[in-house]
Amino acid sequence: MTITIVIENSSREKIEKLWRYAEKIGLELRTVNSDDSMRIVAKPRENSKRSLIKAVSYRFYQSFIISPLIIWVLTGNPVLGLKFGALEVLVKIPAYYLFERIWARIGYGYKK
Repeated sequence: MTITIVIENSSREKIEKLWRYAEKIGLELRTVNSDDSMRIVAKPRENSKRSLIKAVSYRFYQSFIISPLIIWVLTGNPVLGLKFGALEVLVKIPAYYLFERIWARIGYGYKK
């Protein structure tokens, strides 16, 4: 998703304020100048590689720390917890990656 903001006859101070705010909320910015206006093209910094790294790191944390502890507490068997965690990695990393990429395309919740 790309956002284009057209600024006509605005002060440099207002443009800089807009620029700082866009960077603060995680947008990659690019300017396109014309004779009477300035365009700021903004797009989210999140890319598919970042989504994949987030999915993998989150899943290893959940699958090899949190889930085994829960299974161990419930069953008293730590080996079962680790086996369950290993299976979770194989199933849930692709599921989370897909979920992230779908949400990256949904505009809901972005400030207008």
